[in-house]
Amino acid sequence: MDDRKSTISFLGIGVGAVALMLALVHFWAGPFSPKPSLEQVVAEKAVSIREATVAALKGEVAYSHSSKNYDTDWVVSLATAILGGMAVILAVMGVALKEPVRVAGGAAVLGVAAIAFQFAVLALAALVVVILVSAVLGALGVG
Repeated sequence: MDDRKSTISFLGIGVGAVALMLALVHFWAGPFSPKPSLEQVVAEKAVSIREATVAALKGEVAYSHSSKNYDTDWVVSLATAILGGMAVILAVMGVALKEPVRVAGGAAVLGVAAIAFQFAVLALAALVVVILVSAVLGALGVG
């Protein structure tokens, strides 16, 4: 049995596990901040696209500046990404310090899984919004 210490890699496993659990809890129990309904978001996007199209056809340039809202969901997503990244960095440090690859690999897998889960959920949500906006625009006769 190998009696080398794997402290950094085990710390990476712990951080990666927390990141993945945070991503899963945020997906299943969230959103934690009040959000507008899907119908309201789709209607606002459809109106915005229509107004921008009309303004572009008239030769007007419309600039819109929206301020970034930092809510609970944004903080949870940021914390998940940071913890996932830290798990991957700790895994790389573990490999560099010649800790067992199996332990360091577990830390890397948990960190990457937490980050990838967030991207997969975001991509799915964006796909749904695009389909709904195009359906609304088609029903309005714009598309």
